[in-house]
Amino acid sequence: MPTSSQLKITAVAGAIVLLTATPALALGGLIRTGGPLSDFAPASSGPFDEARARVQIVESAKGSHAVLTVKGIDTSVDGDTFGAHLHDGPCIAGDGAAAGPHYNSYVHGQTPVSGISDRTEIWLDFTVEDGAGTSTASVPFVPESGNRSVVVHAAPTNPQTGGAGPRLACLTVSW
Repeated sequence: MPTSSQLKITAVAGAIVLLTATPALALGGLIRTGGPLSDFAPASSGPFDEARARVQIVESAKGSHAVLTVKGIDTSVDGDTFGAHLHDGPCIAGDGAAAGPHYNSYVHGQTPVSGISDRTEIWLDFTVEDGAGTSTASVPFVPESGNRSVVVHAAPTNPQTGGAGPRLACLTVSW
């Protein structure tokens, strides 16, 4: 039979677990997907030909938080930075245009008029180190459900235009 002190400790521990777990559960969405990147130029070799990616987007009280991890990148591009963004459409190997434009919360009516920025779009630029790259972004909106993608571009994101050069590879993200 547990003592009253043991019961109090168990109750406090249970309350701490409940209080720290409940907000994450109450806020809803979690998107998690991973797999090989689709190559937009399958006829030629590129640094992402053997790469795999994992994307996670978690809804929070203030919007959402995204994490991108890419592994298996050719180490010849170690030190290079690549732009990566959430796009409106899914990936189709060999057809970069199929992914559509960047997902923009202003266009989707989720944020006030503010155009293109890291507050209206999910930008996940990463620098390659030892054949891998990781990036995070927190934004004040939650992307609408659909067949979307994270596209890896050839250059870092230009903060004024949102552009990042040619599309190299992508991963479909559906929810």
